[in-house]
Amino acid sequence: MSEGSGRALRRARRAAVTVPLVALLATAGCADFGGSEAAPFTGPPTGEATTTTPRPAPPPGSATRKPPGPCIDQDANVLATCLTEPTSLITTPVLEHAYVSERGGAIKYTTTDLPNTEVLRVPGVDASGDGGLTSIALSPSYEEDRLFYAYVSTATDNRVVRVTPGDEPKVILSGIPKGPTGNTGSLLFVGRDLVVATGNAGDAAAAKDPGSLAGKVLVLESPGTVSPARPQVLANDGGIRPSLCRAPAGGPVFVADHGLTEDRLRVVSPGSAATVAWSWPDRPGLAGCAVTKGAVVVSESRAGKVEMVMLPDGSTTADREPQQLVGRTEYGLFGRLALGPKGLPQGVTTNKPNPVAPTDDRVVLLPQPGGSPADGED
Repeated sequence: MSEGSGRALRRARRAAVTVPLVALLATAGCADFGGSEAAPFTGPPTGEATTTTPRPAPPPGSATRKPPGPCIDQDANVLATCLTEPTSLITTPVLEHAYVSERGGAIKYTTTDLPNTEVLRVPGVDASGDGGLTSIALSPSYEEDRLFYAYVSTATDNRVVRVTPGDEPKVILSGIPKGPTGNTGSLLFVGRDLVVATGNAGDAAAAKDPGSLAGKVLVLESPGTVSPARPQVLANDGGIRPSLCRAPAGGPVFVADHGLTEDRLRVVSPGSAATVAWSWPDRPGLAGCAVTKGAVVVSESRAGKVEMVMLPDGSTTADREPQQLVGRTEYGLFGRLALGPKGLPQGVTTNKPNPVAPTDDRVVLLPQPGGSPADGED
């Protein structure tokens, strides 16, 4: 174990982040992260039948060739191609289909080996710096209302909006500070409550300030636009680029955060101080996370790799060095991650403007230890 990781492990076992509450960010209700919620069915954006036949994850070394085309990738683990600055990913029960947000404001519906479909475009997005459309989440009742929730940068602030195709965005939470960096946010529904992780706008003091929305993990209970809910603060002292993740069957919420002094994988829950599952003093650039059985998979944009943070049974604190899954030479850099069918993690690459493949940027099914897909949940 390296000296830096040894220090991280010692800190992980004792570190906790206190969460002061003030009137500006009043505690709202009693969100519950302990149960499980069935994920909404995420069919095609217009309700039509899927256009490819569901297939199992390809076996290692599969030689099946796809039809040629400018956006066709012969790698069997590549699930979508020709994306422009993808920032977040929502998987569906069908391996070949996903929703992907792009920094410029588009939400795309992707189908393996077919052209991507633009579902909608959020207007007024400021994509300068590290801002833009940086996260999306489907409404818990998406099959009825077709609502997307989106974390976006505007000319004056960062905010959470909800939008459906053909309609104007409705503001859910505004006034999140905007800075030269630290404008990336993350969204995650837990039941009907929306968890929001905000970037720190490049200001470490604001992230620690209970009166600022910067650098926080918040809960909006049953968010609406008529009477917007006041956020409950779950954690402060956030970094530049947070990413939320949780197992589909329920359990704790993790936030992977690229910080100003170190990168951290933290665990947040209502009524408790945030705790550190693992930390990286060398700041490898945490960009995304996905919870699998017994581990959290994290992507690292600076180090150019994807790792598994192994968690002992019943614990949310790692007890060993992370295990590398993918290196820079295989697919380049990864951003946000998500768990797909059968518990298999997927990720979006973030290689442009320096693509490593003609079909960049892509959605990739991540190889698992031993070179084969993980044994996920059915």
